[in-house]
Amino acid sequence: MSVAAFDGSAKPLYPCPMFDPATLQAIHKEIAPHTEALTAPDQWRLAGEGLWGSVFDLGDGTMLKLVRRQGGLGSGEALHHREVEALALLDGLATDYVRVPRLIAAQAFTNNYIGSAPPLAGWLRTEALEGIRLSSDKVLTMPARAREMLGERIGAAIADFSVEATRRAETAGTKLADTITRSLMLARAQLGSAELHRAADAIAQAWEARRALGLLVFVHGDINPGNLIDNGGTGPLGLVDFAESGWSLVETEFRHFEPLGALRDMAFRGLTARRGQGPDLQAYYLASAADALMTIAIQGNAGHPRDQMRRSGLLRHCLAEAGLAA
Repeated sequence: MSVAAFDGSAKPLYPCPMFDPATLQAIHKEIAPHTEALTAPDQWRLAGEGLWGSVFDLGDGTMLKLVRRQGGLGSGEALHHREVEALALLDGLATDYVRVPRLIAAQAFTNNYIGSAPPLAGWLRTEALEGIRLSSDKVLTMPARAREMLGERIGAAIADFSVEATRRAETAGTKLADTITRSLMLARAQLGSAELHRAADAIAQAWEARRALGLLVFVHGDINPGNLIDNGGTGPLGLVDFAESGWSLVETEFRHFEPLGALRDMAFRGLTARRGQGPDLQAYYLASAADALMTIAIQGNAGHPRDQMRRSGLLRHCLAEAGLAA
């Protein structure tokens, strides 16, 4: 798949200070013995940058993800391990509504310091999924009807994924833990405010109570427009980036959706239509509150004061909707 197919615009690799030609050659030398027919670095194109890594289109229908040791909260080594295990057990899962890339090869780096690259934890090579990688901006500027249809497809994809992924995870016997519980623990350790500590503790207590009552499924854990590949029409949506996957409540899949307005409502509708049952709203708002707290822990006081107010306001809103005092 070309980079144009991946995110809508061809992106030349250079200039890219973290990955100059000599660094890419050194990375190629590290990886090549562990995966077949790895293309030469001059064919690689930077397809995306995230908090924890860089993704390259290798020009042969496969993608390469380089995971950094540091990024947000937690460790790159743990996230790399989680994603490798998840992709291995999912084994290219595909239904009429959802598609997961097949894992081709993966390994931790024995040499964490390669050229001008930041310290690297590991790499993954996967098949490329056909389509355009979405973003929040693309979704929010879509015509209303197109956004509604996309939301319903997202809900149906989540419904199918929760069934098929859970079946495969049970067969594999994976012990990957709940991403909401983990996020709250990491966020609390980062935050210095007693008020936010109390919020984290309240969310964690209520979340564990919901988990004890609800049906645990294997979740992607980080579904947002940037982790969706859309091939258009009514075809299956591709899911990428499984570093937050594990056993949780299905409402975890909507943790990023509260700021997305009508898209959230249409995704709820698609989930309900596909599985015959809608989300539990208290569990949804608890997951959303945990996500809001995680965002505050990562971004702190960064950005314009209005951005800080939005983050705090979203947390208060989700706490109130979940029945917790702000």
